[in-house]
Amino acid sequence: MEPPVIKAKKGLSPIWILPLVALFIGAYLIYKDFQEAGIMITVQIKDANGLITGKTKVMYKGLPVGTLKDFEVSPDLQTIEAHIEMLKQAKEELTTDCKFWVVRPEVSMNRITGLETLMSGSYFEVQPGTSIELSTSFTALDEAPPVSMNTPGLHLTLQSKDDVSLQPGSPVYFKKIEVGEITSNLLLDNGTIETKLLIYPKYMTHLSSDSRFFINSGIRFHANLPKVTMQIDPLKTILRGGVSFFTPDGSQKTADITTVFPLYASLSHARRVDYIKIKLRFSVDHGLEPDAEIRFNGITIGSITDMELDDTMRTVHAEAYIKKSMKRLLRKDTYFWAVSAKFNAGGISGLDTLITGAYLNIIPGNAEQPGRDFLVHASRPVNMNVNTGLNLVLETDRLGSLGYDKPVYFRQVKVGQTTGYELSPTGQNVFIYVNIHKPYVNLIRENTKFWNSSGFRIKGGLLTEMKISTESLAAIVGGGISFSTPDKDDMGNPVPNGHHFSLNRDPDDKWLTWSPALKLGKIPPKLIHAQKTSPEK
Repeated sequence: MEPPVIKAKKGLSPIWILPLVALFIGAYLIYKDFQEAGIMITVQIKDANGLITGKTKVMYKGLPVGTLKDFEVSPDLQTIEAHIEMLKQAKEELTTDCKFWVVRPEVSMNRITGLETLMSGSYFEVQPGTSIELSTSFTALDEAPPVSMNTPGLHLTLQSKDDVSLQPGSPVYFKKIEVGEITSNLLLDNGTIETKLLIYPKYMTHLSSDSRFFINSGIRFHANLPKVTMQIDPLKTILRGGVSFFTPDGSQKTADITTVFPLYASLSHARRVDYIKIKLRFSVDHGLEPDAEIRFNGITIGSITDMELDDTMRTVHAEAYIKKSMKRLLRKDTYFWAVSAKFNAGGISGLDTLITGAYLNIIPGNAEQPGRDFLVHASRPVNMNVNTGLNLVLETDRLGSLGYDKPVYFRQVKVGQTTGYELSPTGQNVFIYVNIHKPYVNLIRENTKFWNSSGFRIKGGLLTEMKISTESLAAIVGGGISFSTPDKDDMGNPVPNGHHFSLNRDPDDKWLTWSPALKLGKIPPKLIHAQKTSPEK
């Protein structure tokens, strides 16, 4: 038997297949990891509070584009170097002007930011630059940078000399709807505060070169007794401040991007652009306060703004604003007077001012020259000649409870009113000026008798019959004048404007029996209705 012959087998042994496969897979993984590996960059930060290696992300528009890998303290111990791995796709965006900052939760009186980090943790935010020079070393900003001018929307500039408490991100409102945001604030060398803002694209058409911006202060409390006002803005505005704007009617809804708008302190300041500024002088005892209204025929046409005492401490110099549409009222001889609550022998007047506060009334002048500087009088002017009706002068030894706008009655029907009073030239009597309304002018004749119908009239004594009479409740409370005209031929002829009569304290009994047949003029229907519903009837 021949011995076995051992021959060496040619080729690769199967035992090497597994190591080779493992080597191939490892090489592939290394290659793949190399191909997909991110870009390592270094960002210098002041502190690492809230940042966690392996978990803290770098975000761009809400998407993660990098991860914090490690920390290292700088050699001078002043900063911390954060080593971050960015996605490979971000390589072309990592330029020298690329900006990084840390977003952390912040709640203060001025701002609320980063509330989403309460759940997700702090993170880095990145804003790409415009440079073409690449970089891997950056320094984080202390806070988010201003919105880029490349951001879609309308970028505007506001300027103000007043203090403003606006922060980047503060809202911009139009008709109480948020339409934009504040992007930055800058104090210029001349003391002007320059505020940049962005109006979102879909709201740009609400702007024009005439638009006016004003500050929303959050809570506005104005106590000018007896008038107290309070306005409360949304919570976001209270905490961070804000700006609102309005666009006057008729403005073309296009805004020039280069326009610099003034920023007004409040809505009232912004509206005063359409007002005429005037100066007023009045005594300190007039009871007027800042924001006191200026009225014409019951309509508010302006208000007082600033007030200051002169050196004598007795005269007030004030600034006021009147609507431009009312400028024709402001002549050289325009008459201003203060209206306030009064309780005196002349009666009770101005009771509405107990709630609204004292205000100014105005009677336009007839001068050709416009006026801008006026003296405020303590009382309304004496109106001796009303343009309509019949103007009369009643002479009496004392004024009593009579004064302005007191009713004149005929058979307890109001047919006129007093328009003023003054002392006679000799000072011995008081002249009371009366206007009889046009429909009742024919009631006044030469022998007409006038008497003071205020209060009660008592006749009689202990041994005679007592008689108590009065005209009406209105006459008791507010005072008034009554008259009667004789019958037939005893009445006399009609009288001209300015005719003088004596005002008697009490009527003679026979005056109350007179009943002349006199034809009245045409009475307006609204006046008839007013008389029918009047409590004096």
